[in-house]
Amino acid sequence: MHLTPEQEWILVACGLIAHADGEIKPGEADLILTMLDEHLDEAESRRWFRMLGDLNALHRLFDDLPPPLPAFTETTLERAWAMALADGEASAAEVAMMERIAAQLGVTPNELARWRRQWTEQAADLGEHIAAFAAVMIHLDGVLDPEEIDQYRALLGRLPLTPERRDVLAREYLSKRPELDHVGARLAALPRERRFAVLRAIGPLVSASSRADLGRDFFLELAAFAAVPREQALRLLYA
Repeated sequence: MHLTPEQEWILVACGLIAHADGEIKPGEADLILTMLDEHLDEAESRRWFRMLGDLNALHRLFDDLPPPLPAFTETTLERAWAMALADGEASAAEVAMMERIAAQLGVTPNELARWRRQWTEQAADLGEHIAAFAAVMIHLDGVLDPEEIDQYRALLGRLPLTPERRDVLAREYLSKRPELDHVGARLAALPRERRFAVLRAIGPLVSASSRADLGRDFFLELAAFAAVPREQALRLLYA
């Protein structure tokens, strides 16, 4: 399977963002690969897993790749910003790398700032989804363990939401399970990279429960609805 230059740009840009704060973290390579709108075959996935772990190789590609077509510039930068917000908020190093990537693509600082504001608002909406799905998971067995509460509060702290909104969600969702009709269908309706982001965020909550078996089954069921291959879902679950 041969990637287009536009697809390679998405992977390289997201890879550079993932490395901006240091080495790439567990699960981040999987998240980067979901930024594409199609699945890679096994050989190409292995090649990119190696490439994403090699910062020098990413920089060489960054310098050598021809610019994407103008119609793909915004999409490329949007996926990179989603990578920067994957842990809640973008660091100064990630913002600096975004600005460097944007400059390479001919985007002005003012235009990038406007886009970032728009994308950050969309990320907050995704944070609301993550908070709701995570709350469903921790209430599965009808008992909230102290570790589950701590993990859930930690998760809220990483979401790109205001402190006031995090407090509201904590009070609401720790007191009772949210009423989500057709949970799997709601997840399936999200864009592919957002479905993956939800799973990546809620995976660590499974091991916090005294009934981790229920959480694992629920997680894998959600992954199936999200069209995330079981192998990738298990990597997220045990990363």
